[in-house]
Amino acid sequence: MTMTNRIMVSLVVLLGLTAAAPAADDKLATALRGVVEENVRAYDAKDVAGVQRTMDTRSAEYDPTLAALRSQFEENLTATLVDFKYIGHDDEFAVARVKLKVEGPPGSAFMNNTSDQIVVFHQEGGVWKLWTDGILGVEFR
Repeated sequence: MTMTNRIMVSLVVLLGLTAAAPAADDKLATALRGVVEENVRAYDAKDVAGVQRTMDTRSAEYDPTLAALRSQFEENLTATLVDFKYIGHDDEFAVARVKLKVEGPPGSAFMNNTSDQIVVFHQEGGVWKLWTDGILGVEFR
């Protein structure tokens, strides 16, 4: 089974959970939310190195994100965490549902939007970091 298939199987299993996360997972949920909040903070500060520090360097999205950040920063976009819901974890990955609003400056051609996504986290050196995400939907405004 490839790494991508393992991630998707883990994601499907975690999405199948219907019970609320147990209290023992509250600490993990808080840590994961902190990763997203730091990612958004660094994004808004146009801090490429800060954004990259929130990402697992082994993720297939690590290098493509670097290239995308530079062009997005030129557009002067800002991001806001709208919602964070911890879903669950297995022995390797953790998953949350995240809603992010991204806006361009007034008068720009950028289409402001809110994305609804499933975010997968992985530990690197004992620290939770972003691994990948899957967009569930995007609302444009």
